[in-house]
Amino acid sequence: MLARSVLAKRWQQATIKDNIIFNWIFGENPTLFKGLVERLFETRVGNFEALSSERSFKDHRIFYRPRFDTYGEDDLDNIINVELQNENHHDLEKRIAIYQASLTQRALLSGQSFNKRKQTLIAFLCDFDLYGRNRPVYKLKTTVEGQEDILVDRGETNVIFNLKATDLAGLPADYVALVTYFNTGQVSDEFTVAVDQEFRRIKGNDTRKEYYMSIESILTMEKAYARQEGWDKGRVEGKEEGRVEGRTEGRDEAREEAAKALIEDARQNHRDETDLLTTLKVIFKDQAYIDKMLAKYYYQ
Repeated sequence: MLARSVLAKRWQQATIKDNIIFNWIFGENPTLFKGLVERLFETRVGNFEALSSERSFKDHRIFYRPRFDTYGEDDLDNIINVELQNENHHDLEKRIAIYQASLTQRALLSGQSFNKRKQTLIAFLCDFDLYGRNRPVYKLKTTVEGQEDILVDRGETNVIFNLKATDLAGLPADYVALVTYFNTGQVSDEFTVAVDQEFRRIKGNDTRKEYYMSIESILTMEKAYARQEGWDKGRVEGKEEGRVEGRTEGRDEAREEAAKALIEDARQNHRDETDLLTTLKVIFKDQAYIDKMLAKYYYQ
């Protein structure tokens, strides 16, 4: 585990472009999520009765199911997912396709006409320029080959936003204000004032601070494990399986100890169960593993 001083510094320096804080702000506040969506897609959307932060649709043991940053369904038949992406892993287009497929599965009920399909919208806020063209917005479209003026309407909207773009000329003022706030923290309109107030409320909450520090510590540990596993894989290929098995067992034990510590902290300090589940999903991702840990240490 990292030293508390290091974790406290990370908390102090964290901005709205930190995934955890982004999820808390927009994944728990329907009004702010609505405002975010309307500025990103330049369209009016309905009201959201409920949102899901770090929502997981991992309901299949074999095929991949994505874990969303923020997910909402409004009362105008829109299904919307907004993601914050700080690092370029060179797989974004394929990731969008998988996320879109997951939303599409929820866009039409059994027996409904295809014309009743709900609109699905995905936005990726990227702290890098995916295509290197300095364009602030990349709208992905489906066209007919040889007839690119024909747009194929699949009921899907997929947009990549480049937060690093330097030329914002011609864009709506409310979007420019939003991007400016993300990059500098400067408020310039009513919406960014509201977002900044929520940001400051969260940063001033000791419970949020403790959760953030716990998450950061374990995420760092998970990354170290991932690097170790990559190294171990090479060692396996070098036929040192015995030593690798020992490291894997140690990793599993440390992982369980981390889950146990979070769960026991939540029980002893009477923390909200929803916050606990959100935290566990951020860290461990595997719902089956989370259920196993909860059964072992929480539901006693």
